[in-house]
Amino acid sequence: MKGIRDALVLAVVLLLQTTLAHRIGIAGIRPDLLVAFVVYFGWVRGAIAGTAGGFCVGLYQDLDAAGPLGLNALSKSVVGFLTAKAGFRVHRSNVAVRFVFFFVATVVHDLIYFGIDTAGDTGQLLRRLLFGTLPTALYTSVCTLLLLRITERFSRHPLLADEV
Repeated sequence: MKGIRDALVLAVVLLLQTTLAHRIGIAGIRPDLLVAFVVYFGWVRGAIAGTAGGFCVGLYQDLDAAGPLGLNALSKSVVGFLTAKAGFRVHRSNVAVRFVFFFVATVVHDLIYFGIDTAGDTGQLLRRLLFGTLPTALYTSVCTLLLLRITERFSRHPLLADEV
């Protein structure tokens, strides 16, 4: 049953990322809901599944990206692993904890992605992080919290329940 729920969540995230995210962009900044899905998946499935899920989602995204093939897969794999390890036994129902995890995960993803994509150009990396990553991380976190709130309001079971 959890696998069906995860597949449904991924399908909704892919649909929202490809349709809604482009329409709600502000000054070229759009939420990265795929990173948010990897955080969710790492939290609920653990390190191995989070890494594998991050790789699969990233590879799917790489097929449509202008950057090198595998760069999103690498970045999202690391995010899935780190989220699962760092998120073990935290209060996932706490809004502040959720915000921090989604924000930091987006920053880590972009730091890896742009760190490799800029090929060591520190100035370009800092500009991308300052003017792209930080606003994207903030926007992703806020949008994800709103989507979780809406989803959990109508669901019998929260998507990100605390460990028991």
